[in-house]
Amino acid sequence: MRHRIVAPVVLFAFLAGIALLSVSLAAPEGLTRRAVLPHISNADPEPTPTPTATPAPRKDPYVGPIKSLYLGSALVLGGAPLEERDTYFSGGREYFEDPSAPQYITWYPRFGRPGWAAGNTIFAAHVNYVHYGNGPFAYLLDAAAGDALYITMDNGDMLTYTVKSVTLYHLAGLDMDAVVFPALDSHTERVTLISCGGTFIPAAVGGEYDSRIVLVAERYVP
Repeated sequence: MRHRIVAPVVLFAFLAGIALLSVSLAAPEGLTRRAVLPHISNADPEPTPTPTATPAPRKDPYVGPIKSLYLGSALVLGGAPLEERDTYFSGGREYFEDPSAPQYITWYPRFGRPGWAAGNTIFAAHVNYVHYGNGPFAYLLDAAAGDALYITMDNGDMLTYTVKSVTLYHLAGLDMDAVVFPALDSHTERVTLISCGGTFIPAAVGGEYDSRIVLVAERYVP
């Protein structure tokens, strides 16, 4: 007779265990159900992956001449003629060629062209000139961080930059390598304007300023 009782007891215990297991696996109130085992009909659906946007291809900038340079706060109003010049070597050192005439803004394309990320486009012009008067960069120190600088290319493209700094450096403490070759990331483009400043030291023919004004402007390149 005992053998006839064991099976129901075992079966009851087994079923009771399932009931307890079912209770223990029930989702706590306030929590969403999650599929622990496959084919659970009330499980949350598998999330749909978010598609990754494909970046638009970057258009190569125009590589032709520059039409004008505009910085209203410094009275650089786009009317000064632009020219392209380079550097020269003397006594084992490299120097920028001066503007060929007092009215010119000189661009040195070997170091950078407008529109190219991580590039540094350099311009130089006189602050004034003996027997001529004010040059194109006469009021460069009037510019301030936050001002807008515009470069218009010969094909009509216009690029907008934000002035980051305007600094007067004494020649003895000017690191031209840092000015010409800044460390820029792949989304930053820089424009640098350079002119004379400080104290004018007369000479038998003309003279020289003891400092340089360096204006830095940048724009974000996507």
